[in-house]
Amino acid sequence: MAVRSLAGMDFDSNIYLLTGEDPVLVDTGTGMHHRDVMNWLSYIVRQKKVRRIVLTHRHYDHCGGAADLARELEAEVFVHRNDARAVREGDPLQTLASMFGVTGRGVEVTEMEGGEVFSTGDSDFEVIFTPGHTAGSISLWEDRKRILLPGDTVFVGGVGRWDLPSGNFEQLVSSVKKLLSLAPQELYPGHGDHCQSGGQETILEALNYLGEA
Repeated sequence: MAVRSLAGMDFDSNIYLLTGEDPVLVDTGTGMHHRDVMNWLSYIVRQKKVRRIVLTHRHYDHCGGAADLARELEAEVFVHRNDARAVREGDPLQTLASMFGVTGRGVEVTEMEGGEVFSTGDSDFEVIFTPGHTAGSISLWEDRKRILLPGDTVFVGGVGRWDLPSGNFEQLVSSVKKLLSLAPQELYPGHGDHCQSGGQETILEALNYLGEA
């Protein structure tokens, strides 16, 4: 199995582990369940095995746990350059930490542009720039197995909001169309259910929801 998932607890996003000899953690939740996340990881891999954390975007429910996880795992954190400053500074407004009643916490990040490839040894996941939910939203795409992790760009049964800081409806529509053109089979979104078949049809439904199909 190329993707292992931990369903979001309380306000947390879903958290994913891309498995292989050199695994990659995708998103971190708020950090409110840090020990639960670490326990979950320990069932799958050795603690120091996870050296890279990829954030799909700046929002606190996806990046709030990054600082503690990066410290404990001794891992490098990656985020798109358009969202990097907000995450690096822990900006409570731009990361929406203030919506969760916290001040936010910054973490050092390595900036991505899109086009980078994260290899786990078993699978190669390409970073696809998919702005709209935020200015720096990204998706991860495994072409050989047709696996897509779209963050909050698209869900099983809907799409991410575009009315929050740096969101943009036109960009979101363009990004959803881009993801549709990939024709994914497996879909692992930032919240809610995932699907292991029919990913393209799920994205088409999201485009219909946007009134753009």
